[in-house]
Amino acid sequence: MIVPIRIFVASLFCTALFGCSSVEIISQEAPISDDKCQVKVYQTQAQALKGGPIEELCIITGTSSGSFSHTIATAINKHKTKACGCGATNVYIESRQHTGLDLASVTLIAFRYTNPTR
Repeated sequence: MIVPIRIFVASLFCTALFGCSSVEIISQEAPISDDKCQVKVYQTQAQALKGGPIEELCIITGTSSGSFSHTIATAINKHKTKACGCGATNVYIESRQHTGLDLASVTLIAFRYTNPTR
């Protein structure tokens, strides 16, 4: 019984330290190196589509866990660079949640323009 408790405590510690996130690949592209990773954030899919047709590459979900500030902006800034691992430098916000009493959470869609108009 002691071993499962230790595993539970260790997982809580890791979650608090590193935050919760996941990345679901939709379409694999070559990753972008960290030194070239500068991600532009669009507030909505409609705003992103103003730049032309897009190809969605991955879905990124994350929270503000592990930070002192639990705002939507913190959650976005903490997880947007995961788009580079999918080969994207753009994300749009699919959903966001913040009650003011708990962690902020976001779902970002990483994408690339297929025929940019900008």
